[in-house]
Amino acid sequence: MRKTIYNGVVITTFLFFFASCSTPYLIYSQNMFVGKALFKQKEYEEAKKYFEEASKNQRDPISLTYLAIVCYKMDDLNSAESYIKEAEKIDKNTFNYMRIIGYKALILLKMDRKEGLPALEDYIELYGHLYPLTTIIDVKKMYKKKEIDLIRLEKLMDEQISWYEDEIEQFATTHTGFYDKNPGTH
Repeated sequence: MRKTIYNGVVITTFLFFFASCSTPYLIYSQNMFVGKALFKQKEYEEAKKYFEEASKNQRDPISLTYLAIVCYKMDDLNSAESYIKEAEKIDKNTFNYMRIIGYKALILLKMDRKEGLPALEDYIELYGHLYPLTTIIDVKKMYKKKEIDLIRLEKLMDEQISWYEDEIEQFATTHTGFYDKNPGTH
C-alpha cells in the first residue's frame, strides 16, 4: 500500500512538473504558429506582437529571427539589427542559421552598412555547401559586381531559405528527400 501511494505521489509530482514546464512552451508554440501565419499573409505588425510574446516565453533564435524579419519588413532597421545579432549569438548550428545570416546580410545592406557585403559572402558560402538552388548564381553575380538589387536579393534569399527549411523538415518528419543520404535504410 505504501509503495502504491509513494508511486502515486511521484507520478503526480512528475505530471505537475511536466505540465508546468510545458505551459510556457505551449504558449511559445502557439504564438509562433499564429505569428508565422500572419507573417505569410504579410500582416507584419500583428505578426510582430505574436513573435514578441513567443520570445518572452522562450528567448530563442527562431523567435528573434522572425522578430528581426518583421522589423526589417516594417523598415525598423535598428530593431531588426538588434534582434538578428542576438539570434546569431545564440544559434550557429541549426537549420535556422541560414535564415539568420541571410537576413543579417539584407538588414546590413539596407542600412548601407559596410558589414553587409561580408555578411552576404557568408550567406553565399554557407548556402553553397548545401546543394543550393541554381539561383545562388544570381546572388553571387550581385555580390561580385557589388550591385545589390535588394528587392530581388530578398526574393531570391526567401526562396532559397524556404527550399532549404522545407527539405530539412521533410527529412525530419518522413526521412525522405534530399537530405536522406541513405535511402531505404529506415
